[in-house]
Parts: sequence; structure tokens; C-alpha cells
Amino acid sequence: MKNNKLKALTIYIQAVIAMLIIQMVHKIVREIPGAIRLGGFGAYANPAFAGLLLIAIILLLFRKRLGLYLGMIDAVFMLFQPVLVHIIWAHPDQNGIWWYPVFPWTQAILIIYFSILVLHKEKTVE
Repeated sequence: MKNNKLKALTIYIQAVIAMLIIQMVHKIVREIPGAIRLGGFGAYANPAFAGLLLIAIILLLFRKRLGLYLGMIDAVFMLFQPVLVHIIWAHPDQNGIWWYPVFPWTQAILIIYFSILVLHKEKTVE
């Protein structure tokens, strides 16, 4: 049976934690206030995902694999969130910048990339 605890707080895990912190700050500063102004589902979903990020960071500090998976769940949501809000629900960006979703998409891709890298590195060490 595989151990559910990561071996060490490696540079790879630190990179995931850094990306999760950046995304959590982004949610607190930019997304949550905008979602509250828009109302509806986003006013509840964004704070919930910010909480998920906080839990993921704490779990990763204790070297728990679950933190990686929670971070990746949030990253997948970040990939679809701009499409859902700006295209499907047709809410323009707060600042009118059409290319703004590039930032959360980049953060999401980096979180997924570093999380997969950690999982791969842990398997090669075991």
C-alpha cells in the first residue's frame, strides 16, 4: 500500500505552493469582489474555491498528496471559469479587457503542470 504522505517539501512542492498562493491572492483581490458584485453562483463558488486553495496549501505544507489533487481541482475550475462567466453568461470583464482570462489560464496550467511533476517525481523516488 502506498504511503499517502509526500517524502519531502521539495522545490517542486514549493513551486505548487507558490502557484496556489498566487491564485488564492488573485481570488481574494480580484475574483471574489467581482463575483459578489455580479451576484449569483459566483458569489458562493469563488470564496469556496479560495477556501479549497487554503486547505490545499496547508495539506501540502504537511506533505499530503491530497493537497495536490485539491489544487488541481481548483485549477480545472479556473480553466472553465472565464469561459462560463464571460462567454456563456455573457458578463464582460470588469475592466473591459478581453484578454484577461489568459492570466487565470496560465496560473491553472502551471498549477496542473507542477502538481503532475510532483506526483511523477514522487513515483520515481519510491
